[in-house]
Amino acid sequence: MKIATKLLLSLSLSAVFLPPAGADAVKDVTVDYRHGYRLRDRTHYDKLALGASLPDNYVFSVETKFKTGGPDPKDKYYNDIVLNVVEMTLMKNFFYGDWTFTPFIQPEFSSVRTEWKFGVVPWYKINDSWSVGGMYRLELSDYAHDGQCGEAGHDYCSLDKHRTVNRFDAYFRYRWKDLTTTYKYIYMHGDDLLFANKKNNYEQELQFDYVVGANREWRPYVTFADIGRSAYSSERQLRLRLGVAYTFK
Repeated sequence: MKIATKLLLSLSLSAVFLPPAGADAVKDVTVDYRHGYRLRDRTHYDKLALGASLPDNYVFSVETKFKTGGPDPKDKYYNDIVLNVVEMTLMKNFFYGDWTFTPFIQPEFSSVRTEWKFGVVPWYKINDSWSVGGMYRLELSDYAHDGQCGEAGHDYCSLDKHRTVNRFDAYFRYRWKDLTTTYKYIYMHGDDLLFANKKNNYEQELQFDYVVGANREWRPYVTFADIGRSAYSSERQLRLRLGVAYTFK
């Protein structure tokens, strides 16, 4: 699927999924830029996202991810940049005392796959500092270039035309004044190889956010993650991410 077609489909889906709302009802529009680096692969990735809060506790965002292109992307950043994936998220928050439940839908498109993700995120606020949460997400992938599986640069290609993955996240969050620390543990199980020639995988992530500005509109953040390197190897690697989000309030 070509990029222009994907973007057109993204806009069409936006019109279908978004609840009707006037321009004055959109608030807390956030622009988020993030740069990532995988230490063993020695590759760079970038993300640019735009999100907004809508009436009736809806939230909608569009996220585009880019990466270094070419036959040898190692140790090159902002060089021959190509579009990696386009992802949209529509969610709705439901509040019950100290609990928040957020069901969501996430269509994602790339040059090698189309993916539909459905899930729910529960959060529980223990006190003003501590909160815990989680996520369940069902991922349904349809791959377009199965013949390239196993080749260099195609670690995430599936040996099957379709792939189903069940993902479970656990979150532990601590907030102290303007600093927020979040630890995330991720477990995935699917019907295809995900890591080390097995049908399951796991990741760990630690993120630090700090809000600044007169209206707390700036949020720089840094993330450290332990991730698998390939579906066919037991190697793991450190993924570093550095980003900043700005919210128009």
